[in-house]
Amino acid sequence: MKISLLRHGKTKLDDIYRGHTDVALTDQGFEQMHQSVATLKLPVDYLVSSDLQRCAKFSASLMPKLKIEKRFKEMSFGDWDGQLRAKIWREQPEAVSQFWSNPMHCCAPNGETVLQLQIRAMEAFHEHVKSAIKLNCKHMLIVTHGGVIRAMLGSILHMDAKGLFNFNLPYAGLVPLHLVTFDDESGHSDYHISLDFGAN
Repeated sequence: MKISLLRHGKTKLDDIYRGHTDVALTDQGFEQMHQSVATLKLPVDYLVSSDLQRCAKFSASLMPKLKIEKRFKEMSFGDWDGQLRAKIWREQPEAVSQFWSNPMHCCAPNGETVLQLQIRAMEAFHEHVKSAIKLNCKHMLIVTHGGVIRAMLGSILHMDAKGLFNFNLPYAGLVPLHLVTFDDESGHSDYHISLDFGAN
């Protein structure tokens, strides 16, 4: 089975900590996502989206019978959510530096860590993968956020915190994954997921 991770396109209020703030896509952002999806050669037969409108509205236009998954929501920036990034950097430089130096365990005030994001996103990911396998789906598309995709790749590729920021993931960027099912030593069904460099 093919799995595609799609980041949302360009949004309004582009210079804030978006997080859980429910900002809308710009017209350009909507078009960016359409252009990315147009490159997919295998039809999507399982679509799941973050509940935030910058993902959900596009997803609904693509496939009305989609699945909405709150656990694919972007990381919460707590008290920083919706605030200008430059303002927070200016007023709380130490807190911001701590977050970027150890994002797995440090967070914005009343926010969540990358580790917490990773746990909830991967829990949802595996639930939807198992559902797609049962339905004999060929291509699952997950429409979500940059932070979520980085956290998921970190888990799948067993990367440390610093490695999460070594991906260039632009607006409407697509990440292809490949899933192979097999029976383990006990005869139970299992699967392996890898980054798919052969995708086009």
